[in-house]
Amino acid sequence: MQLNVEYDKYKDDYQDLSDFFAGERQIKAQEERYTPMLEGQVGKLTAYERYVGFGILFNSLFRTRQGLKGAILRKPADIKYPEGKKAVLDDIMINGASFDDLIRESCDNVLGFGRYGVLVDIDEDEIPYAAPYEALSILDWSDNKSKKVKQEILLSESISIIDPDDPSQTKVIPQRRKLELDDVGLYVVTIYRKLNNTGSEGDEWSAVPEVDGFPNPRMPAYKGKRLDFIPFVFFGSGSNVPQASRPPLLDLLNLSKGHWKLTVAYQYGLHFAGLPTPCFAGFTFDDGAKVPLGPGVTHHTTEPTAKSWFLQTGGEGLATMETGLDRLEKQMAVSGARLLEEQRAGIEAAETVKLRSSGDSATLADIAGNIEGALTDVLQHIGFWEGVAADQCAVGLNKDFVSAKLSSQEITALLAAVQAEEMSQETFIWNLQQGEVLQPGRTVEEEQEAIAEDKIKRQKTTLAFGNKGEE
Repeated sequence: MQLNVEYDKYKDDYQDLSDFFAGERQIKAQEERYTPMLEGQVGKLTAYERYVGFGILFNSLFRTRQGLKGAILRKPADIKYPEGKKAVLDDIMINGASFDDLIRESCDNVLGFGRYGVLVDIDEDEIPYAAPYEALSILDWSDNKSKKVKQEILLSESISIIDPDDPSQTKVIPQRRKLELDDVGLYVVTIYRKLNNTGSEGDEWSAVPEVDGFPNPRMPAYKGKRLDFIPFVFFGSGSNVPQASRPPLLDLLNLSKGHWKLTVAYQYGLHFAGLPTPCFAGFTFDDGAKVPLGPGVTHHTTEPTAKSWFLQTGGEGLATMETGLDRLEKQMAVSGARLLEEQRAGIEAAETVKLRSSGDSATLADIAGNIEGALTDVLQHIGFWEGVAADQCAVGLNKDFVSAKLSSQEITALLAAVQAEEMSQETFIWNLQQGEVLQPGRTVEEEQEAIAEDKIKRQKTTLAFGNKGEE
């Protein structure tokens, strides 16, 4: 099955990003992909493995993604969907996770890889679910939406089946899911698996034979009417189009790979520079005998020119490596790892913080907007299967990444404006919510009810205290 010519453009980058997000153990397991072998280690696997083992991953990539995701999710997402049908969102993903989990996973993938996809389908009970696909799983797509161009999407996935060689066991095999509009513009889904499955690139893919209750190809329909669209949503850091976006953290990835190589060499050098080697001249030891060292041990000889000393390096090259590591870490901070920068001395005004981070926030706001738009499309597809109108489905994500709570003086000024009838209560409540003083989503009526309930509680407490005093 043919893959999109654009698939290879970022394929290696996606794999590298995946490995670095996975952490140090995965980086070491990939050996020469990230850790070049020294010339003296060629043919000496044990020496090379020991060398790789010295590496300590400074995982700025993972921490940066976590920080950016935390900025977007600093405030709860605003999900607009009919209250009576929101229960379906509690376990909407194919693995039983909720729509909130899908929001977090979307942020992880778009921030990390710049690409993500979600297919909305229905199970045998006609209940909708969302199936996520990571960047490496989106293999082919149509380059434009023209009716003159065949609309197709090819996805990679895995499935657990009963092992034909041992029915008591299961095994995981790869399969591909092809989504397309047929010659008359109607939606068709076809599942393919390898005929031989030897692991070779040359293995042939073939459509899975139909089984009772599981037709292949399948032609999804709503209330007996076949779909005339593909319910698959593309997420991107640049835009939500089928073409892949450049990963937002690609520059930071490249710096991280360089930092890892230098860290391995530096830690390896520290080991040898910090552990001196004992040397003896003019002493006689039995062949193969162990030479004890330390207090209470005496070595003697009749040779007047005999001497002993410790051999160690000056470590001058390590200082150069350390300078190189510091430079790379600063470049990482500039490239996107703001959380790695040293905190500035003193307290900055909120407006200063906003100005200093405006460039990064603008980029992050664009990404958050793309995720928000794609999630809204996913929610509308879910609503389609449940008979909910598109205008009743929407997702809003936070784009205010800097915490700037209202000061007591600002709250007093707002309250004075309300008392002077120069500001409505609705506007007052909105300002308190934006200033992170009042919990988000609270209406004027709800706040008034909460105030009334507190007043009743205080009255009951005062009355109870008074009665206790009379006793």
